[in-house]
Amino acid sequence: MFFILSKVFSFALQPLIWVLVLLVLSLSTKVEKRKKRYRIGSLVVLLFFSNQFVFNEVSRLWENQFPAFTTSEKYDVAVVLGGISSYDKIHQQTAFYGNSERLMNVLPLYKSGQVKKILFAGGSGRLDKQNVEALHIEKYLLSLGVKQEDILLDTKSRNTYENAKFAIELLSKNEKVLLSTSATHMPRSMACFRKLGASPTAFPVDYVSYEADRFTLNNLILPSPQVLNYWYWLLHEWVGIYTYKVKGYC
Repeated sequence: MFFILSKVFSFALQPLIWVLVLLVLSLSTKVEKRKKRYRIGSLVVLLFFSNQFVFNEVSRLWENQFPAFTTSEKYDVAVVLGGISSYDKIHQQTAFYGNSERLMNVLPLYKSGQVKKILFAGGSGRLDKQNVEALHIEKYLLSLGVKQEDILLDTKSRNTYENAKFAIELLSKNEKVLLSTSATHMPRSMACFRKLGASPTAFPVDYVSYEADRFTLNNLILPSPQVLNYWYWLLHEWVGIYTYKVKGYC
């Protein structure tokens, strides 16, 4: 039930939905003052949540809670959190999402020997439980030359807490672990692993905030449709970590 509710509620976290709701309200009311307020409100929401500068300043604070990975230390296992791909049955190939850096940035570490094994944590994030992500990622890794004995799979997890729970079950107590996930997702992920008694090293990737060119006119003035989606994921994490704390997951 929690999984289903989380999927339904996450839909309501999209700023574009708020804009549409306000516009619908402006059309449904006959009171001119309310109609005007709803229209102005929809415009304000749209401009605020599509502003690159505002989003960048907020997301930098959230994403930089864990330092960028720069060490040359070696690790027994790199845990890669799923939700990065799906399988395209029509074209018979793996379709990667924008956050596939979670896996792609770990592969060079494996090839160089800095990471001995890769544990991919990801079952099905869909309501119908089809297309277990870890299984087609396994095939992808094998096609790249990753050894079968170096691949560990969690095929059961459906959310971040379960990622941590089932991944830890596959790890040995004395193994040195690297945790790879999106920088926005890292605070909640690390909190779950620590709650379950693990202490992995954070390997944040897939940053959406940046330091260079922060004060250009494009960022300060021009709205960006892409930023609306970025805000969704940031809001998703804020609500997610609060919900997890309430449920005792982190």
